[in-house]
This record gives sequence, C-alpha cells and structure tokens, in this order.
Amino acid sequence: MFRFLLLTFCLTVPAFGYSTGGPQQICTNGLTPEHHVDPQTSPAPYSFSGSNVVKSNDKITITLEGSDFLGFAVQAHDPKGEPIGTFKIVESNKSQTLSCSNPDDTLTHKKIPKDNPITKVEFQWIAPADYKGKVKFVGTVAKDGAVFWVRKVLKEVDVE
Repeated sequence: MFRFLLLTFCLTVPAFGYSTGGPQQICTNGLTPEHHVDPQTSPAPYSFSGSNVVKSNDKITITLEGSDFLGFAVQAHDPKGEPIGTFKIVESNKSQTLSCSNPDDTLTHKKIPKDNPITKVEFQWIAPADYKGKVKFVGTVAKDGAVFWVRKVLKEVDVE
C-alpha cells in the first residue's frame, strides 16, 4: 500500500507543481517547462502583437495571443540571447514577473483554471536606458500540460 501511495504522489506532483506560474528553473533551462513530455515541433498557434519600435527607457504594450492556453513564459533577448529590459504587469490576474538575470526580466502566468483557458495576455516592457539595437521577444506557450511550444513565439523590436 505504501508503494502505491508513493507512486501516486510522485506522478501527481509534476502535474500540479507549477500551476501557479513558471518556476525559477525556466531562467536556466531556456524557458522550457518541466512537463515530462517533448515540446511541439509544429509552428505555434500564438503570436505577439504591438509596436515594433520603442525608445530607450520607454515602454511598449505587447499582447501574446492565439488559441486557448494555460501557461506562458516570455523574455526579451538582446542579440547575445540574454534577457534584457523589465516587464510590467497589465493583467495581474493572468501574469506575474520572475527575476532571472535582472529584476522582473521574465514574464510568466499565474494560475489559469483548466476549465477557463485564456486566449491573450497584455503586458508592458520597458527598454533599458543604456541600450540601442534589436530585441527579440521569445515566448513559450502551453496549451495544456502535454501540448506546448518552447521559444516558438517570436517578435523583433527596435530600441532607438
């Protein structure tokens, strides 16, 4: 009986472990969820919309949208692939920030009920004061625990 309970517990914990948002581990594993299944290789049914230009130390509003989803993680990367800038929450019932390399440089989901998935989330991003150049928004989106796309949602923005 003990083995059965232990096995049940071990199989259940990964399924419920991160329902309140992406764990800090996404900072070091390339925004890859630990869902214990392989990510999708097909094009993601999600996209970013919003301005393609922002001034240094200014903010832009961006929306991640598409078909139903339950989780996401977003970063803005410099040409070296490093997280850059700061995210600001617009929809506090859907998103929260993580601090990977710098404070609030990663955006992730809050708990989204399985019976009420979302189709979009809006957020703001503030460009660093001392940066000019291209920035690539990189998103990982999970339709559910078994179907997700890692770093497949992309948007390029010029920081002037």
